[in-house]
Amino acid sequence: MAERIDWIPRKEGELAEIIEVWDEKQSDTTLQAAYEWPADECVETKAAFTAFISARTTYQAAPTKANRTEKDELKKTAIEAMRKFARERIRNNSKMTDGQKQEMGVTVSDKEPSPIPIPDAGPDSEALINAHEPGVVKVRYFGAKPYGVDRVEISFSVSETSIDSPDQLSNNDTFSRNPWERTFSAAERGKKMYYSLRYLTKEGVSHWSDVREVIIP
Repeated sequence: MAERIDWIPRKEGELAEIIEVWDEKQSDTTLQAAYEWPADECVETKAAFTAFISARTTYQAAPTKANRTEKDELKKTAIEAMRKFARERIRNNSKMTDGQKQEMGVTVSDKEPSPIPIPDAGPDSEALINAHEPGVVKVRYFGAKPYGVDRVEISFSVSETSIDSPDQLSNNDTFSRNPWERTFSAAERGKKMYYSLRYLTKEGVSHWSDVREVIIP
């Protein structure tokens, strides 16, 4: 895969400015030793920069087609030299801090992936019952799981008294695909099952959905 070069300035004037920064640092033998930059590679890269800057100055003084062509070709060579040196001597250089790399315009990739947002609340849902399936309750959440959600957790209780808070539900289970299903005993038929759902992610959990109820068939 080709290296991304979006860190290299698109505007020629800005490129010339960052080349000045590179020229100063690559000429510093103390930095060459500290960063373990081979002197011959520094010289080679600086030579490509010097040729481009010289051609750019010439073109600015005499903007002919020939001078522009030469400038553009040497600009490509300078950018290639910058990319190569950054890739081999800066980007993964443990001797340099992220700040020192950024001083030279080299972008530093995030070492930690951005956390996936946790949904605010659990999914809306409905309970499915069938008179031909005594004791069976199915719960289906609506819509696709949000990005980053691994599973859906259901908390439920069979109770003869009303339950309106997820904290009052005593049983928990998880499922990844619709529907969740449970078969209740004959003694539980005709009673109400209260339930609430929430999303589970690697980063954490959402808030519970509102408590719903269904009569066990």
